[in-house]
Amino acid sequence: MPQCQRREVQDWLNLFEQQKQSGLTAVEFCRQRQINVQTYYTRRRDIRLQRTSSKFVQVKREVTKVESYTEEMGGELLLQLGNAQLTVPTNINPHWVATVMKALAE
Repeated sequence: MPQCQRREVQDWLNLFEQQKQSGLTAVEFCRQRQINVQTYYTRRRDIRLQRTSSKFVQVKREVTKVESYTEEMGGELLLQLGNAQLTVPTNINPHWVATVMKALAE
């Protein structure tokens, strides 16, 4: 029974690149090199996870500032854009209006 060859991470990276350059499928490549296909896929997944999980990605949170005032008169607010119109009561939550306007701007 043949002894399993122990490969280092760099050896695997080289094999992955060779397979990609060869134009062969992973199965064909492994068959030609006498590499266990399941081991090939497992090592490729593990190495990808190791390389991506250690990277910190900073996410910037976008904050929408809403400034509003209402008059005690009641009544309605008319928003127009081209032929479209939206009428809402003046006591409507300004965050709702900001959300609608932001969605329309996208």
